[in-house]
Amino acid sequence: MKRFSYRERDYAFGQLMLTLRTTIGLTQAGLADRLGVSRRAVAEWEASSSYPKTDHLKEFLTLCVQQQAFPAGSEAEEIRALWLASHQKLLLDESWLAALLGRSRPALTLLPAVPMEEPQRGEVPTAQPTLERQVDWGDALAVPSFYGREREVATLTEWVVQERCRMVSVLGLGGIGKSALAVSLMHQVAPHFEVVL
Repeated sequence: MKRFSYRERDYAFGQLMLTLRTTIGLTQAGLADRLGVSRRAVAEWEASSSYPKTDHLKEFLTLCVQQQAFPAGSEAEEIRALWLASHQKLLLDESWLAALLGRSRPALTLLPAVPMEEPQRGEVPTAQPTLERQVDWGDALAVPSFYGREREVATLTEWVVQERCRMVSVLGLGGIGKSALAVSLMHQVAPHFEVVL
């Protein structure tokens, strides 16, 4: 007798899709129209026999957030669970998720180090003009436009220029702009130093 081995299906994703689709009040055909896919594709997703492409999943999640399909306060957790269950080849973009949920960008942790010397009270250090100012940007990133981190830049500028910290650590998740922040800060505070490397 010939034996057949069947891949055991993971129904978690299909159940989540079905629950969310009905929560937002759409039929399979209605969701298919909104996402620009066939009704059959939606049916296969709900049967866990196939999974949506990343763009379609993002569109679906956006629709769910707009329709408040997730329990209040646990949207991010629910979205991460659905993303994981959907067997996506790409990791969930945390910046996209933060923007989707209308939250501020992921947090950066700024840690000041020991100040070089105490500035005089009320005195703001100013750039000293020098004839032989040395600046070498080397392999620093090109950051033609930078926005959304004004508070962090202001804090870092205060620590580096006014409090004269010798070293500052910028910590955070990968891909949230730590390098771009550092380069932008370097360009902003460069006039306060004789040598910039």
